[in-house]
Amino acid sequence: MKRITLMLTAVCLMGIIAAQELQSNWEFKTTGRVLATPLINNENIFVGDENGVFFCLDLASGTEKWRMETRGNIQAKATWVEGNIFFESANVFYLVDAKNGNLIWKLDSGMNPFIFKYQDHEWPYKIDPFDDKRSIATYDDGLIYVGCGNGKVYAIDASGGVVQKTYPTDKNAPVRSSPFVYQNRLYFGDWYGMVYCYSLDSNELIWKKKTYRGEKPYGTFGGVVSEFIQYEGLLFFGARNYMLNVLDIKTGEKEWTYTDAKKGWVIGDPVIYSDTLYIGGSDNYSMLAFDPVIGRPIWSQNGGKNIYTKPVVTEDWLIYTAGNGYDPNDNGVLFLLNRSNGEVIDQYELPMGSFSSPALQNNQVIFGCYDGNIYSVKIE
Repeated sequence: MKRITLMLTAVCLMGIIAAQELQSNWEFKTTGRVLATPLINNENIFVGDENGVFFCLDLASGTEKWRMETRGNIQAKATWVEGNIFFESANVFYLVDAKNGNLIWKLDSGMNPFIFKYQDHEWPYKIDPFDDKRSIATYDDGLIYVGCGNGKVYAIDASGGVVQKTYPTDKNAPVRSSPFVYQNRLYFGDWYGMVYCYSLDSNELIWKKKTYRGEKPYGTFGGVVSEFIQYEGLLFFGARNYMLNVLDIKTGEKEWTYTDAKKGWVIGDPVIYSDTLYIGGSDNYSMLAFDPVIGRPIWSQNGGKNIYTKPVVTEDWLIYTAGNGYDPNDNGVLFLLNRSNGEVIDQYELPMGSFSSPALQNNQVIFGCYDGNIYSVKIE
């Protein structure tokens, strides 16, 4: 393991020098590539791998507490549901006891794990080589909202695993984005680049908005694949689109757009912290910071790797993972940045790319890697 240290020092008024370093803490070997973001709760880590094995690990030591085997890929972050864990594997949804991994219920979407046919179109489980993101479920008022490859968002009763309602996309376009519930409305996007807003009172569509004009310039373009957040009446999300579109949350109208000069997807999951929007891009290799209301760029940092993930943002730091999306066997990097200006404090080199968003707890950064490992890296 090679660690590259680029230490940024700051001298305070008392003349004391402060610095941070990323240092290896522990590693845990899973059974396959890890794309899912780890969920941390009660000093436990919950995460699945692409071979369909779901793990519970001890946060402090990385020791395995339990595992559960399923039939297919696990790519999305799990969701905490009142002491239980919800996750998806190959179009099947599971709720398990967080203490021991015992199955509470299982819901099969009815899709073939490898292909879904709609009219004359076929949607494979992995649509193209860059289809690495899956819908992260949202739990709200007893219901679990989660997107599926069959072009629906399910509202599932958490107590019994019964579908209460489905919210469709146009032409059954797969849902890779993570549903967002806000003020009794449901927001999500689809593979064709459409964003939807449904009323949870009437279950009727309020508005929908296509996020690009005309036809796709190429086949892999357009899909909305990220989490959604809101701020000051605006809706933020990432997509396979070189334009970052910010919408009015009530009407769906565009409020501002950032166009990437290199035409790289602004595909990361957005975070807003201290009145600043942070989001990562792919072929521009950049972590970007904006004024979220007017779209004014504040800073950008080019780390030389594709960013598909969600950064961890604190008062002092911004932390993100990255890798080579065209050659996953190339090395990956964990970056620690100064949040205020984007300067690199330190970086930790990985043997392969990382497209698993990091989680932070007790100054431990937890994330997965294409090499099949879960990593714990300490900020010292």
